[in-house]
Amino acid sequence: MSKEDKKYKSKWFCIAVAGATTDGREIQPEWITQMAESYDPKKYGARINVEHYRSVFPDGIFGAYGDVIALKTEKVTIDGEEKDALFAQIEPTESLIELNKKKQKVYTSIEVDDNFANKGSAYLIGLAVTDSPASLGTEFLQFASTAKDNPLANKKQRPENLFTAAVETKLEFEE
Repeated sequence: MSKEDKKYKSKWFCIAVAGATTDGREIQPEWITQMAESYDPKKYGARINVEHYRSVFPDGIFGAYGDVIALKTEKVTIDGEEKDALFAQIEPTESLIELNKKKQKVYTSIEVDDNFANKGSAYLIGLAVTDSPASLGTEFLQFASTAKDNPLANKKQRPENLFTAAVETKLEFEE
C-alpha cells in the first residue's frame, strides 16, 4: 500500500462544549445531543476546512482537509462545572496531518445549523481548523458579537448558523 492509499482516522476528541460561542450566542446542551444522535455522513457529511473558508478550487489552500466520520457526546468538567461536550472522529487528509505536525491549525471550531433541513434539530455541517483561539471578551469578539453586520457572516452557509469558540485539539491518527 503506497502512502497515497493510506487512510487515517483520529482518536475521539472534543470539538464543542455547551455554552458560550465567539459570536455571542450559546450552544444549547440539546444541540450537542441532537448533533451526535443525528449525524450521518451519508445524509450530510461535515467537511473540514481552514478558518471556515470554502474554496471553489479543490487544489488551493482552502480546499477540504478531511471529513467528520462520527460524533458522540460526553460530559466534561470545565472550571468545576459539568457540561455536555461533542466529540468527533475525523478522517484527515495528508495536508491536515502535515499542518498538525507543524503545530499549525491546532484548534477546532464547529459549524452548526440549529434547524438542519427544517427538521427542528441541530446538525454539524462543518468543522474548521484554526490557529486563532476565539475566547469571549477579546476585542474582535466584542466587535463580532455587537456589530450591526457580523464580520463572520460571509463565512456561513446560513446567517443563523454559528461558529463556536476555538477549542485546542490534539489530533491523534491511526492507520
